Amino acid sequence: MGACFPNSRRAQMKILLVSSGSGSRGGGEIFLDYLGEGLAERGHEVLMWIPAHQRMDELAQRVSRFARVIRADYCSVYDYRTRTIATALNWRTSHRIAEQWRELRPDVIHLNKQNLEDGLDLLRAADQCTIPNVCTIHLTQTARYLGARIASLRDWIARNALKSYSGILVAVQETRGAALRKFLDGKTNTRAILNGVPIPDLNDVNVVRMAKRRELNIGDADMLVLGVGRLVEQKRPDLFLKIASEIYQHLPASKFVWIGDGNFASRWDEWVKREGLAAVISRVGWQSEVNSFLFAGDLLLHVARYEGLPLAVAEAMAAKLACAVTRDLAQELPLLDENNVLFVDDLPRLLKKLEDPTTLKAIAAQARALAEKELSIGKMVKSYERVYTDASKT
Repeated sequence: MGACFPNSRRAQMKILLVSSGSGSRGGGEIFLDYLGEGLAERGHEVLMWIPAHQRMDELAQRVSRFARVIRADYCSVYDYRTRTIATALNWRTSHRIAEQWRELRPDVIHLNKQNLEDGLDLLRAADQCTIPNVCTIHLTQTARYLGARIASLRDWIARNALKSYSGILVAVQETRGAALRKFLDGKTNTRAILNGVPIPDLNDVNVVRMAKRRELNIGDADMLVLGVGRLVEQKRPDLFLKIASEIYQHLPASKFVWIGDGNFASRWDEWVKREGLAAVISRVGWQSEVNSFLFAGDLLLHVARYEGLPLAVAEAMAAKLACAVTRDLAQELPLLDENNVLFVDDLPRLLKKLEDPTTLKAIAAQARALAEKELSIGKMVKSYERVYTDASKT
């Protein structure tokens, strides 16, 4: 069932992309935006199934430029107090959604899950459709690893549901794929596809850079260090602030801006005020467009606790911005090394490298080259086209 891609001619497919409803501003939902637009540009018909909850309005509006958007009555796992216990039992919901999807008559259904336990009722619906389907999982860390309540039960429910799923499971990088296979006791119907991001044109970057720096009141001689992401504990903004303070003590011409909102905002503001660093460290809230900030910056400081494949880092690399990350992230992503990123774990060494503009430029150039080769939307889309073809053969 479904379409294929002959060698001589790329066939058009009707692809139903499904959001599990976590929100509009996380990396997993931005992935849907990038993938959907890339598929549309390749000539495919893209349908986007998005829960009707108001937190999904922003995503629905954004993707309407290239996709037919279907808003659906669906209660996400994030809205149940009992989490996966509820979605494990709501067979009626799965049946209702399967009927909706069958009526849309897609060639392929592509589910987008943030983690192991969300959207289990959607997995069941996809299997009931008997339409070729795949599922991307961005975070494959277990509930036990994340310190969640009743973790053992939640992991058991998620494991059973994922092992029962007949479609192809896709992790966003190989280390996460290996963790997924281990979690599922060696299930082999899994793939790993790196998330892709837009590769911006750098022809007018200096004009954009100077304009944004003026807007942010950043001097020509200042070093602008950015943080990008939701302002929540998982992104470790407290560690960002600590490192920012130490960098500032060593490099008084440095300034710091965090791009993003979240429940850590009040603690951020209190810390900055207490330390007397309001003229040095600031935050600008959620931004629908980040490239101008990346062009204006001199360094992205990314210290999140756990990730799938952080789009903030990928987008910074694509914008030819040097990135400082943890060695834990580099272990997760072996394509990151000392040639294309800096490491925050050895702060004295990082400070020494930040003093050398030549080093930063070399790191940024290698980062851009890596993004062009491995992290483009085009490469991601072609990889998913191959997975869709494989799914249609099963």
